[in-house]
Amino acid sequence: MSEELLDALADFCSAVESAVVQLKKNLYDLALKLNDAKPVWDADKIVWVKAESDKGEYEKATAEANKGNVDFDNLVKDLKVHGGKMRKGNYFYWLFEVTDAPTVGRKLVKRKA
Repeated sequence: MSEELLDALADFCSAVESAVVQLKKNLYDLALKLNDAKPVWDADKIVWVKAESDKGEYEKATAEANKGNVDFDNLVKDLKVHGGKMRKGNYFYWLFEVTDAPTVGRKLVKRKA
């Protein structure tokens, strides 16, 4: 076999491998939507840091502070399934859109009397 043919076959194998990885990711995302499966996460197991904006105090969790934390990863997935915003328990959660790594904010929801 010529060296060009071996290079072409190696490139083809790399392309097929990349396509399979992307297909698995797409199938997982589709299964979440079709089955309405919600990723399981516990907010108490996530590292939250107090923060403040012009709208008041809130808490945020960063990917850096929660590296390897399955609960944080599942929260991010759950937020993506819900369009980046959702309410669970007494908290409103949102996904920051202007960050390189996932960052989640949460704010206590005040009950109306």
